[in-house]
Amino acid sequence: MPGTAGGHTSREPITSGLLSFAGFLIGIVGFFNIVDGLTSLNKRSLYLVPSSKLLIFNFTAWGWIWIIVGILQIFVGASIFARRTWARTAGIALMLLAVAGQFTFMNAFPLWSIVIITVSLVAIYLLMVPTPGSLAH
Repeated sequence: MPGTAGGHTSREPITSGLLSFAGFLIGIVGFFNIVDGLTSLNKRSLYLVPSSKLLIFNFTAWGWIWIIVGILQIFVGASIFARRTWARTAGIALMLLAVAGQFTFMNAFPLWSIVIITVSLVAIYLLMVPTPGSLAH
């Protein structure tokens, strides 16, 4: 008989593998942004253009921006794994910030920026898709 012991009748959202994958992607992008930040601070010769050719800021500013954003992304990615309700919104905001930042940083390393933008947009999509069994229609 439905609704008895052993039956699952609650309307709680079912854990989604897609949501977990979004958390993983955000964490990976966060890690890559930290590496990008450290590279901006320590190995500027790896970039294709000098600091004066960046759209805004210089490599030192971008280094610290990417490190801070990367740390926040790793924290939010872990929070998505922990199913914190606020983490989806924070993840979308941080990934949009990463996309905007990569567009302005694209002169320095275009292929890398395109990869990060693509992964960020996939993560945003995964965060916006309702989880299976959720009340959203």
